[in-house]
Amino acid sequence: MIFERNMQGLEAADTRLAERVRNAERGAGLSIVPSKAGPPSLKVGDAALHSLYDPAREARDWAEHHRKDIEGAYSIAVLGFGLGYHVEELLRVTDKPVTVFEPRVEILRTALGARDMSAILAGVRIAADCDDLPAPAPGGPVAILRHAPSVRLAPEVFEKAAGRLEALHAAARGLRIAVVGPFYGGSLPVAGYCASALRNLGHEVEFIDNGVFGETFLSIDGITESAPHRDILRLKFGEFASEAAMARIVPFRPDIVLVLAQAPLLAPALDVLRERGIATAFWFVEDFRHMDYWRGTAPKYDYFFAIQEGGFLERLREAGARNAAFLPMAASPGVHRKVELSPGEAEEFGSDVSFVGAGYYNRRRMFEGLVDLDFRIWGNEWGGCPNLAPFIRRGGARVGTEDTVKIFNASRINVNLHSSSYHEGVNPDGDFVNPRTFEIAACGAFQLVDHRKGLDRFFRIGEEVACFEDLAGLRAQIARYLANPREREAVAEKGRRRVLRDHTYERRMEEMIGFMVRNGFRPAWKEAREREDPGRLAAEAGPGTELGEYLGRFAGARSLKLKDVIAEIRSGSGDLTRVERIFLAMKAIRG
Repeated sequence: MIFERNMQGLEAADTRLAERVRNAERGAGLSIVPSKAGPPSLKVGDAALHSLYDPAREARDWAEHHRKDIEGAYSIAVLGFGLGYHVEELLRVTDKPVTVFEPRVEILRTALGARDMSAILAGVRIAADCDDLPAPAPGGPVAILRHAPSVRLAPEVFEKAAGRLEALHAAARGLRIAVVGPFYGGSLPVAGYCASALRNLGHEVEFIDNGVFGETFLSIDGITESAPHRDILRLKFGEFASEAAMARIVPFRPDIVLVLAQAPLLAPALDVLRERGIATAFWFVEDFRHMDYWRGTAPKYDYFFAIQEGGFLERLREAGARNAAFLPMAASPGVHRKVELSPGEAEEFGSDVSFVGAGYYNRRRMFEGLVDLDFRIWGNEWGGCPNLAPFIRRGGARVGTEDTVKIFNASRINVNLHSSSYHEGVNPDGDFVNPRTFEIAACGAFQLVDHRKGLDRFFRIGEEVACFEDLAGLRAQIARYLANPREREAVAEKGRRRVLRDHTYERRMEEMIGFMVRNGFRPAWKEAREREDPGRLAAEAGPGTELGEYLGRFAGARSLKLKDVIAEIRSGSGDLTRVERIFLAMKAIRG
């Protein structure tokens, strides 16, 4: 039977997709019809996905139409499968890696029952979800070839896949990205997480860590009691920090400058970056209702990302944001992780119930209802809370990231109540998810989080995270999960897996670059990057030449500069070759 033979080939390549195809229902409106030339065609309703006269000839014409794209690519992605005639023809004219994206699994099932697909299944990778698309082969462009009749069935889905492929290609090639952080505050560690994630994705990163200026900036308040003078000093210090950032950004020649909330990169610096064709992106990781500086900031950047969507994105566009998008918070698996605690650490940081964070009004009010429990509060700004004073650890000092991770791991239940300055408890209008939600889960720790709008888009409520809506609900959940440690551990583990799969900063940076690519971003230094490509340089020198063979040793590098060659020469031993002497002479001349 054709279907079973084809399924064997698909199972050998992708067991998960094979299971989905086997379990797929027969698609309504799908019909196999004979063409006049004999081979079958496929109709979806009244639309034919292949020629009703000669599908094979149509496929040859399709491949010829895309010949230049095929020849110039390192890898190829085809949008739409149909009955695979065009894919089969593509495999006849190229041996480059081919991925086929077909989101309608019922079409795949119908195709596998219609004709022998053994050659196709052995030669391509098939993806039915955008998240399953593999990164294109590094080293050159990816050709995205559209099978027009398939794309017309679901244009938005296919264009999303195209954007994902382009973003993956950019990640595979490697971009230069400068990340600019603030002086202090919650977005400071986030800037570091973004820089680390971008490096993990293969990008070259320059991290401007303005946290080194944090104490100096905050000390301005103690210099004078004159508010106008303090404002002038803050402005002058911001100008200094902005110019210092530019002193590192300009010679780095980035493709993207990513700026985190409240980072000191001022308007004159942004004008310079725009003149140089460098894309600027701002990630506003704050509540727009409490921090309204976004009105003046959004128009200054090429791309603006926010942790709230809905009406806020529309407000951003009205304020002049050219490209605004939703980009939620995440966790950094290298930081937020399971850790082995010593007996002393377990004693110091452990409790039945804990909370880490600042003493906002709603937290002070709600936590007074937990004073009969084994409860510990970690963090600052808890002064003036006599009822909570016995539960506040370390005198209300700020807790560092390393100790925070230990608290998450040591606590049986981590309470995660989003902050509010004017609610008695849970903010009923809360519409963003704080980083703690992802960080606690990434640690494999159990949390009770106040129910937020949109939380269910990140976690399955009750399976991967547990929620509460008021003090009574919080106490009931605490009692339930303290009494059921296995259930508590199961929820925590499922939450951890979900974060590691979907909610890391690596994934967020991919999403950010993907949005930018879909909205016009192209590397600012593309030509310079190509001039530094070791493979390109070796090919231009000639594979059989002395120079070409020498440059071949750098084939695995993303780029090649004179300083890299000099470092390689100096690390070697023995007599210098003629090529090495020439490079050293070039270095001396440049010096």
